[in-house]
Amino acid sequence: MSAGATRIAGARDGDRLLITLQGSLDAMSAEALQSQLYDLTQVQDLIGLGAPVRQIHIDVAGVDFCDAAGLRMLVAARRVAEARQATCHLHDPQPHLRWLLLATNAAGLFHLDG
Repeated sequence: MSAGATRIAGARDGDRLLITLQGSLDAMSAEALQSQLYDLTQVQDLIGLGAPVRQIHIDVAGVDFCDAAGLRMLVAARRVAEARQATCHLHDPQPHLRWLLLATNAAGLFHLDG
């Protein structure tokens, strides 16, 4: 992957939706990523013949940049989780993302793992 390129991947594991984000979360990518996240959760709801999604786990270890637009996208993911009475977990945030979450008081919205 080239520097700054943004990718999202998702998979279902029981009542968990596992999402991996890589690259930059910024104004150039946030809208597309938010749309993909919404599509992933909708598809998972449609094909999830078993238990509904109760946990959304987002692996952000590969996020190399995040600005306010990217943070809004993460908060929107948390709102998606809340609307489904699910928890939202951020896994392995890099120091810059952890700092942004703490500086904006958004860290308390998520379960921070790693």
